[in-house]
Amino acid sequence: MGFGFLSSILLYLSFFPANLGFFGWIALVPMLYVMRSNVQLRIKLLSASVCGLCFFIPALQWMRLADPMMYFTWIGLALYCNLFFVSALFLTLKFNNLSLVFSFPLIWIAFEHFRSTFLGGFSWYLLAHSQHDYPYIIQISDLFGAYGVSFLVASVNGFLTESLHCLKNKTLKAQAVYVLLLMLFTLTYGALRTSQGIGEAGPVCASLQGNVEQNIRNEQLSAQAATNPYLLLSDSSIASNPDLIIWPETSYSREWYSISPEMKPEKIPPDWNRITQIQKTLGEEVKKRWNTSVLLGLNSQELTPSGVKRYNSALLVSNDENKTSRYDKIHRVPFGEFIPFKDVFPWLKNFAPYDFEYSIVSGAGYPILEFPIGQDKQKSAKFGTLICYEDTDPSIPLGFFNSGNSPNFFINTSNDGWFKGSEEHEQHLAISRFRAIETRRAIIRSVNMGISALIDSNGKVLKPESTEATNQANTFIWKINYPGPKSKALVVSDWHKFKTNQGMLIAAIPIDSRFSLYTKTGDLLPYACWLTLFFILIFPSKKPPVPAPDN
Repeated sequence: MGFGFLSSILLYLSFFPANLGFFGWIALVPMLYVMRSNVQLRIKLLSASVCGLCFFIPALQWMRLADPMMYFTWIGLALYCNLFFVSALFLTLKFNNLSLVFSFPLIWIAFEHFRSTFLGGFSWYLLAHSQHDYPYIIQISDLFGAYGVSFLVASVNGFLTESLHCLKNKTLKAQAVYVLLLMLFTLTYGALRTSQGIGEAGPVCASLQGNVEQNIRNEQLSAQAATNPYLLLSDSSIASNPDLIIWPETSYSREWYSISPEMKPEKIPPDWNRITQIQKTLGEEVKKRWNTSVLLGLNSQELTPSGVKRYNSALLVSNDENKTSRYDKIHRVPFGEFIPFKDVFPWLKNFAPYDFEYSIVSGAGYPILEFPIGQDKQKSAKFGTLICYEDTDPSIPLGFFNSGNSPNFFINTSNDGWFKGSEEHEQHLAISRFRAIETRRAIIRSVNMGISALIDSNGKVLKPESTEATNQANTFIWKINYPGPKSKALVVSDWHKFKTNQGMLIAAIPIDSRFSLYTKTGDLLPYACWLTLFFILIFPSKKPPVPAPDN
């Protein structure tokens, strides 16, 4: 069990708050060494369980900060993630005839993908995420997704484990060559991609970051108080002449009401007709106050033949004839936005952070929103919207490429005020970097309490070129002009300076049109891993098992 605990410590250090990503290359070696040893099966499984729990419980502790009831969610999610962890390590025993260099990456990526997709998925703390700050390593994400980086790191862990107890194995040199070739390809491809341009200058966006505590947002009487900082920030941003002002998730206090086209006119209540007609003045109000396009984060309700549906939405009020268009969040957060299996297990309501019905439904489709840019407004820019943790789900950005159309860039609106300046803020930003590389599209983030940032299409978090104080107390303006390929990165050790602050990020978005294989093939790598594992199980090798080390 001591080796399992050692692996958990190394894994924990690989992610935030320590962010010592180089430990990721060796973190699983102690645990894999136990799997290859001659100890009893129950000791192996116990060690694997200790390893998983001692990693996930401290790694996920930031969840408890959201609400007292989230203590149960925190421990429950840690136990849930540990099931995949233990299952993956246990399966390595079934492939004892194969070297860990080959079997372990197949198994690990298959189970990472399963955890990221099953029942909505939880795609945090993938092995790849430990490498977010190594630009040459993570560029292969546009070929294989983040799973490609996890595959490489898992291969190295497998090779080092084999090296520890099979130094005289004749195949070890071949395994070393294989791993070196993987590394050489990764570094060469990374150097090539990062040397390329990241596109031409696009629209100027004002990304707003308030510092509104969640308890204020939760109180209905304080809803307008939570919105006021963003009204003032929007007023201040106009001096920079932005093409688009971006509000964080659900930061606009008024709800948006709409009527489904499927509703028959005679079935529509008079109040709904009246409310939707009044809403048409919103575009006029926005144009009068700011005279530019605005993306509002808000809750919305839609009247449908089956009843009223509630969404977490991003509403674009375009400066082009005051048009409005909307994206409804697809990937809902369990307990935060709905209670899973509440009809089957009603007692799960006891773990909800609210004592009223707050559930939303998933949006349908991937609408690409568009707004005019430039002084003459003759050109336009298109973007895909990722609300909250949708930028941590690899499948959501891919959906915007399936229609034959594609966005020029992505916007992530989020409310990380739940987590009160914890390491969640940094970890969330780190995961976003992979979405930028996978799609080769820049991402601008507008996050309550931060970290709001501009990530270029090579995954670089760009450093503001200037910081100015405004006439509002403790409010800042961070500016990024058109970022070229030699733009400076915001070093990770400075990320914390940009959270729990109030301000706005004024940035020119780079428009990259480079091709990404991943947007075409999707999760081909993890599916290939599953297929290979099934094939090996059906047609097992007759080779003798790899010898275990002496105890």
